Amino acid sequence: MQFTRVSPESVGIPSAAVLDLLDELYRQGIEMHSFMLLRHGKVCAEGSWAPYRPDVPHIMFSFSKSLTSTAIGFAVQEGILSLDDRLLDLFPQEAPENPSENLQKCQIRHLLMMGCGHESEIEWASGGDSSWIKTFMHHPFVYEPGTHFLYNTAGTNMLSAIITRKTGLTLTQFLKPRLFDPLGIGEVFCQPLPDGTEMGGAGMFLTLEDMARFVQFVANKGAWEEKQLLNSEWFDLATAKQIENAGAGWGGDPDWQAGYCFQFWRCAPDGVFRGDGAYGQFGVVMTKQHTALVIQSASLKLQGVLQSIWDKLLPQIAAAPLPDDPKAQHMLQKRLEKLELNPLLGMRNPGAEASLNGAVYVPNQPLPGVLDIVGGAGSFEPKGNCLNSLAFRFEENAAQLIASEDSGETVIDLGMEGHFASAMINGIPFGANASWRSRDVLEVQLRNIRMATGRRLLLHFAGDKLTITDESTLPEPVGLGDLPAPALVFTLSEGSVNTKTRMYWEVNQ
Repeated sequence: MQFTRVSPESVGIPSAAVLDLLDELYRQGIEMHSFMLLRHGKVCAEGSWAPYRPDVPHIMFSFSKSLTSTAIGFAVQEGILSLDDRLLDLFPQEAPENPSENLQKCQIRHLLMMGCGHESEIEWASGGDSSWIKTFMHHPFVYEPGTHFLYNTAGTNMLSAIITRKTGLTLTQFLKPRLFDPLGIGEVFCQPLPDGTEMGGAGMFLTLEDMARFVQFVANKGAWEEKQLLNSEWFDLATAKQIENAGAGWGGDPDWQAGYCFQFWRCAPDGVFRGDGAYGQFGVVMTKQHTALVIQSASLKLQGVLQSIWDKLLPQIAAAPLPDDPKAQHMLQKRLEKLELNPLLGMRNPGAEASLNGAVYVPNQPLPGVLDIVGGAGSFEPKGNCLNSLAFRFEENAAQLIASEDSGETVIDLGMEGHFASAMINGIPFGANASWRSRDVLEVQLRNIRMATGRRLLLHFAGDKLTITDESTLPEPVGLGDLPAPALVFTLSEGSVNTKTRMYWEVNQ
């Protein structure tokens, strides 16, 4: 099934309200990557901010949890398992010899509601080790299951492990014939843990439309194309408040205090719930308005994203279609056609570029490949490769960085024309944008557009040395694969003495 595309007014949403929402998100400094707005199952507004693209799968982080919950729903429907199944019975070999009373009581339903009884979470973001299930089972179950909320991604990974233990299939293999294929969702990658269990708590990648298809399926309570794939009673349960989470952190933000469901969150407005992933991967369902909004983004102001929806969009949704508003529709259309992250100006430095054109630098120490140097939130494991050299090519209409790796040479267009340029690095789509920050410092922003964040690289040139320092595109350390890197030092290896060793900035001081 293909989504029908319609105007916002035809489904009772003012185009002006969508514009107001986009303006508010920009005013708050929210880095949007993509969004899709649906009403009555029809798409009425959508867009992606270059270099991000709607057809490229984007890391979902904890939005993955809602898909894992749905897998449990299918397993319950088919009699593969019960919500009352105990962890001790599912993982007897990994259990402690003398399990506590609380561990003995812990069931699948308690994992679903983030109430297994742990007081703290085991390490999982760095991958852990192949015995992580045993670590989870041996971790103290301090509270009686179902009485204490602790956001516990490892607990959701346990749900994925349960699917595999009961069926012999990975989480995505289990979901493919039941959910992905019927909904027209393409191949879905989910990051595996060291033992092969797929990271159901944070590891899935989805395109914008595939994300929207799943959210609409949930909004439909398991129905798709007039077929009830998963019983509606499951969604009555899975999207209802199951445990109190007030005071559980998140700075008191109201949409993180309204109750936790089975891997979904209740929201502050009445009748609204969401799937929710780190840095703003949202699938918001406004049940009374028959409206769904899907967002891919990278922000630390998550309450700001949701509050913008409650303030600018939700109150404007009408019960019936609205008259056309050609002016607002035209403004929205043009806005959506030209969405782009704020690019660097692309300031050129002719003298420095003439000196650097053709220069080749080799690293002073062994370095990983470009994919691992750039990383980004969502890069949970090294991709391999070694960087052997960096070269520069500057021409009138081109500015390029050439990375030579064990696997071959990659040419990266630096996007010095005031817009992001596209590049493929080892088969992965990237966006690049660069500008001279000063006479001897070139700033390059590189983004693996499958990830939530990118890196700002500062290339400092001095004599025959090139030193690269970097920082995340988010203003705070974020983890989840987005790790700081030490300064990288290179030495000039190719280029004539006059133009490459005595650089432009040294003879023009």
